[in-house]
This record gives sequence, structure tokens and C-alpha cells, in this order.
Amino acid sequence: MNRASHRPRRTLKVALAIVGAAFVLTIAALAIKPSWLGERLRAQVEAVATRSLGRKVTIEKLDAHLLPTPGATITNFRAEGAESEPPFLEASRVTATVQLWPFVRSLGKDVRVGSVRLVEPTLNLVHHTDGSWNHETLGHPPEGPSGASGGASESDTAIEHLRLRDGVVRVMDQETEGRPAVVALQDIDADLNHVGRGQPLEGKVRMAVAAPKQNVELDLKVDSLPESMPQAGQPWPRATARLKGKDVSVSAFRHFLPASATEYFTGGALDVDADLKTDQDRYVLSGHGSAKGLRLRGDPANGSFAFDSRIDPNQPKAAKVAFTRIALSGPGVELGGTASARLEPARVRFSLAGKELDLGHLLGAMPPRSAPDEARSSNTPLISKRTGLGKVDAEGTLRIATLRHGPLTASDVDVLATLDDGALLLRRGTAQVYGGRANLTGSRVDFTKAQPAWSLKATLDGMDTAKAFQALTGRSSLQGAASGDLQLSGAGLDWERVRDQMTGTGSLRLREGVYTSTDLGETVVPAVSQGLEALGKKGASESVRKAGQGTRFKDLDARFRIQDGWASFTQPMAFDSDMGKGTLDGRVSLDERLELKGTIQASQQFVSNLTHGAVPLKAPVSVPITITGTVKDPQVKAGGPTGIAQGLLPAVPVPKELTGPANQARKGLKDLFQKRPGEKR
Repeated sequence: MNRASHRPRRTLKVALAIVGAAFVLTIAALAIKPSWLGERLRAQVEAVATRSLGRKVTIEKLDAHLLPTPGATITNFRAEGAESEPPFLEASRVTATVQLWPFVRSLGKDVRVGSVRLVEPTLNLVHHTDGSWNHETLGHPPEGPSGASGGASESDTAIEHLRLRDGVVRVMDQETEGRPAVVALQDIDADLNHVGRGQPLEGKVRMAVAAPKQNVELDLKVDSLPESMPQAGQPWPRATARLKGKDVSVSAFRHFLPASATEYFTGGALDVDADLKTDQDRYVLSGHGSAKGLRLRGDPANGSFAFDSRIDPNQPKAAKVAFTRIALSGPGVELGGTASARLEPARVRFSLAGKELDLGHLLGAMPPRSAPDEARSSNTPLISKRTGLGKVDAEGTLRIATLRHGPLTASDVDVLATLDDGALLLRRGTAQVYGGRANLTGSRVDFTKAQPAWSLKATLDGMDTAKAFQALTGRSSLQGAASGDLQLSGAGLDWERVRDQMTGTGSLRLREGVYTSTDLGETVVPAVSQGLEALGKKGASESVRKAGQGTRFKDLDARFRIQDGWASFTQPMAFDSDMGKGTLDGRVSLDERLELKGTIQASQQFVSNLTHGAVPLKAPVSVPITITGTVKDPQVKAGGPTGIAQGLLPAVPVPKELTGPANQARKGLKDLFQKRPGEKR
């Protein structure tokens, strides 16, 4: 009985002795020839990395060691790029430790890596001419000669701890020939635990994004990495993450926007705080952010926003991000509202409203870049043409209580706008302009230019010209209610530049108005008086001198063309006034100079009232006038006495019984008017 009971014990001891001997022999073999371990590890690392990255991975050299901890040092790790592309991932030095017993027990199939350390790895991202990126095919293993990915799939590989130091991400664009790859992310440090299929991944990543030092931090935890990419209907692992970013340059993000949108923001820094969690097989991303010194094209402003998104991991490009509590305030701007964005199809919707907006923030010239900005731009990827992102369906409403630029002011602005290839089109636009109403539908602004190119289509109705002139020139030179149409094109907002380059056409109608800068009557009346004197009507002329009238307009109608800094009438401007009907032709410069000529047909009633009935006219008297000077200080001149007398000649009746100087003067004027030019008297 006792002899039988000792047999299993002896058998177990013999088995343990055999295993122990095998282990000792294995250790001795490895100690004598560690190159065997190195070659085996090299093959495993190349195969696993190739399968994981979907890129052919090569290792120039792998030095294995047993003491003090089994492991290896890799020299020149390289994951190849496609065709002429640079390596997708490369690192000059990688160190790793391996758990020896699982590796030996499984004859090299169970590779449990204790720790891996990558020093100064470089990831090269390539933007293709079709708008895609080289990382989009990541995880698709290249097929071997037989169509299989090799026998590496039979190995179970996990990394207990992955440490990365001083990593760099570079970006190059295939469309910008000759431009070298530039740094997008740098100073990347990562500490990750349990990296491998079926392992609960967790860790922390820090990096510098558009900053000289680390300013972005990510903490993440994934319950269990899947054995392979989940297919439709298969569950995705639960994940949580926390992202913090501080002082992230807005200018850096501009270069990842569609090419047409790169000039929307020209400066500023963002702080972002976001959380990721899993809810009902969806990843929920939410958080808030703030902007400091945010600059479009005007003065810097500060802002804040909140955001949230539910992401279906099976359709990540269909994710929608909702932005709420948007607020932007600063000199000349106070806006708030909501917005939403979707990647595929690329679509943006917005609804913004506010008390004030200075047009300089939208239409001003590009601000000059400082030396630090210029230096930073050389290390920021410039994507010349983004086919995949170039077309963004952007539409929204904008309601502003006061829109201004310098002295120009509009109120109750309400527009429905679309963005197409960097151009803002007003599909609907109305505003109050100096007591009148303006319809701006059809106006357009192209933001892709350093000086935004704009085309203005405006229909004005009932604008108070006194308020407009007071605001724009400091004097209410013209009073009345004006209506009209404008179709103008220009670039930027600098008036000194715009006025010489702006082109277009327009019309203006003024039903009842007063031109306060001058009194045409003070010029016309003396001219009529001198004409009457030339006809021997001295008494009547004296009564005329005592009668002056103001310049009141009725039914003014002007049509003009703007070019080379001048508004030139395309047809004589017609108007009616207390003196009679008139016309003016010529041009008015946009810096307010006047070059006008015309005629006033002084009515019979006007002259009769001036002469207190002393001169009853048969027809209106034609008085030629010339207006020069400026809008603020016009210089008005009437025709000479001879011309006025000629106009009066058929209109002034002279009694037959009247003889003497009056008839002699009349006869002399007739002879003068009938004499041919150049003929001697």
C-alpha cells in the first residue's frame, strides 16, 4: 500500500526534474547563443508590426539579451510608406523586455513583452492629391505572395508597458511640389499599459500642438482592445478619455481647414477640455472651450463655447458635433448662438445673433504677421488643396442689432447666408439704413483673398439722406427721403483704396429734398437780373436782387456708373425745383469733388414772383450753370449776362411804343447773337 502511494510522488518528482533540466538546458542554450532569441524575436516583431500597421515593417538589427532582464534593442525600426512616400513610421532606437517563460513554453508563439521604449520616433503623414491621407489605410495588412498575411496571426503578442519619448509627427502634401515635410506635432510623450489584442488599454499622452512646449494632455482607458476591427453589428470596446488643451494656436488649425476657409481666423489661442465616454454602443464626446485673442481680420476678441457629439464607431464620418453657448466679445463684436458640423457629408449650420459687429472683423485686410507667427508658419502644414474637404455645405442666419464700419451704420440686420468655396452669399438680407430699408439679397463676399472681394447688391427705400450725410461727411448737405439701387464691386474696406478700384452702377431717386450746402437761387437770381438789365429792365432787375430762394429739389432722378474713383452720370440727372426744371451732367468723385454742368429752366412763375409781376414771361428762361468745388463747399456759377439775355430775349415782351435805350439794346443783342464767330464788327 505504502509502495503504491509513493509511485505518483516519484513520477511527479521525475517529471519536475525533467522540466527543470529542460529549462536549465534552454537557459544555457540561450546564454551560450542569444542570437537564436534575437532572430526569433526579430521575425516575430516584424510580423506582428506588419499585421498591426498594415505596412511592411523591417528591422535592421535586433540585439537580444538575457541578463539582467530578457529583452532586446532594435536599431532602425522602419514601417514603409507607399511607393515614393517617406516611411510611415521610423525610430532609430527601440528597447524592449520580454517575459521569457511564456515565450519558451509556447515555442515562440506567445510573445509577452514586458516593456517597450521608443526614443524620438517619427510619424510621417502624407496628404494625397485625391484628398486622402496615408493613415486611412492603417490596419489593413499587406498580403504575402500567396495572398495570406503570414503565420504571424497565430501569435499572441501583448506589451505590458509602452513608453514613447520625444515623438514627432510630420506632414507633407503631394500637391506642393518641392515643399519639405513640416512638423505638425512634437515633443510627444506617451505611457501606455496593456497594449495588445484583448488587453485593457490605459495610459496618458502629452504633446506640443502649435506650441514650443507640451500643451495637450490625453488620459484614456479602453476596457479591452478587440481581436480585430469590429464589423457591422459587432460591439466596440467601452472607452473613457479626458482631453485637455491649453494655448493651442488657431493659426495651426487654419491649415487643416478647407483651402477656401483658411483665412477665416488669423490669430488667437484655444483652451479645450473634453470628456469621452461610452453610452449604448456610442462614444459620447462633450466638453467646453475658450478662445483668447481670437482674430478674424479685425481687433482680437475673446470667446467661449460648449460642444457635444454622439459618435457611431461604425460610421465615424457621419458624426455630428453640436456647438452651444457660443459667445464672442471684444472691440466691435458681440455675438452668440449655436452651430453644428458634420464631416460626411461636410455640412455646417449656424445661428448667430448679437448687439454689434464691426465689418472690419470680416472684410478688413489681412493683419500683418509678427515674426513669431512667420516662424511658426514654417513648421505648420500647409495643405494647398483639400479635395475631400473643399466643398462644405454651410448655411445659417445672422441677426445683428448694429452693423458698423467707421461712420457707416446699419441696424436690425437679418440675413440668411451660405458659404461656398470660401465665399459668403446672402440668400436673404435686410437691414435698416438711416431710417430707410435696405434689401441686400444677392450680395457676396469672397474671404479667400487677402483683401476680401465683395459685390454689393442693394435696393434702398426711404433712406434719410440728412442722417446719412451727417454720419458719412459730418454735414447734412442733402435732406430728403431717397430710394435707389446699387450694384457695386470692390475689395477690402480701406476707403482710400476702395474708392479708386470700386466699379458698378446705381440709381438714385429723391422725391422731396433740400441741398443745404448751397442756394442755387442766390446764383440764378443775380444772373436773371443781369440779363434783364441787358434788355433794359433795370427796375425789374432791382426787384430780382432782393428776392432769393433756397435750393429745394423735387423728383430728382439720377443714374450713374462708378469707375476710377468717379460717379459719372450715364444720362443727365433731371430734377424739379422751386425755380423750375433742371438737368445736370458730368461726374462726382468719391472724394467729393464736383464737375457738373447743366441748365435750369427758370419758370415764368418764378421770374414773375421775383420781379413782382414786372416781367411777365411767355416761356421758361434757360440759365446755364456750372458746379465745381466739393460736396461740402460747392462753387456754383451761372452763364454770363449775354447768355441769360439771349435766353430772356424770346421770353420777355417789349411794348411797341417803348423806344430808346431798351429797343436799342434789344436790337444790339439781336445783331450780336446773329454775328458769326470770328467775324469782325
